[in-house]
Amino acid sequence: MPEQYFPSPLHTEAALAIALVTLGFIVFWAVVTNALVVPWLTGRLGEEQAQEAKIYLQRFVGVCCYGIIPALVFFTGTGRRGADFGLAWQWTLPDLWWTLGLSAVAVFLSYQGARKPESLTMYPEIRRPVWGQRTLIFSALSWAAYLLAYELTFRGFLLFSCERAFGAGAAIAINTAIYALVHVPKRMTEGVGAIVLGLVLCFVTLQTGTIWVAVLVHIALALSNEWFSLRLNPNIRYVP
Repeated sequence: MPEQYFPSPLHTEAALAIALVTLGFIVFWAVVTNALVVPWLTGRLGEEQAQEAKIYLQRFVGVCCYGIIPALVFFTGTGRRGADFGLAWQWTLPDLWWTLGLSAVAVFLSYQGARKPESLTMYPEIRRPVWGQRTLIFSALSWAAYLLAYELTFRGFLLFSCERAFGAGAAIAINTAIYALVHVPKRMTEGVGAIVLGLVLCFVTLQTGTIWVAVLVHIALALSNEWFSLRLNPNIRYVP
C-alpha cells in the first residue's frame, strides 16, 4: 500500500485528540442525562440539595472527561509537554489586552443574555431558591475547574494537535464544529453562539500560543452569566 495511506505521528495525535473529545462528551452527557442520578441523590440529600449536588457532580465528571483523562493520555502516551498544548505561562502585554477586551465583551453579552426569560429558565444552573455564600463560592470554583478542563481539551489538546497535523485553518474549523455540536443539546442558540465564541477563542489561542486567555475569558463569561442570572431571576435570591 502506498506510504501516504499510513498516518504520520502528527495525524495520529490529532485523531487521538478528536477521539478523546468525542468519548469524553459521550461519557459526560451519559452521566448528565442519567435518569437514576437525581432520584439517588434525592433519596440521600433531599430535593433541593440533590439538584445542587447534581450540578457539582456533572462539573466534576467534566473535569475528569475533559481534563484529567486526556492529560494522562497525552502526557504519558505522546511524550509531549504542556507547552506543546499552550499550557506554558507566558503572560505578555498582548495576552493581557486580549483577556481584558474579550472579558469585557463577555460580561456585556452575559448581562444582555441574562435579561431574557428563556435564559433565566436555565441559569443559574443551581436552582435552589436561596443562595448563601457557600453556594456562591462552591459554584464559582466548580465552574473554574470545569472550564479549565474544557479549554485544556478544546483549545489545548484538540486545537494544537490538529494545527500541527492539518494547519491552522483546518484546526480552527474542526475545533469550532465540534465545540458548537456539544452545545446544541443545551439549546440551539447556545450552539450558534458557540460557533462565534469558538472561532474567536481558537484564533486568539493560536495567535498568543497559550490557552490561558481562553480559560480566563470563558470563566468570565460563565461567572458573569451566573451572577447576573442570580440577580435577575425572580425565583432565586442571594442572601450573604
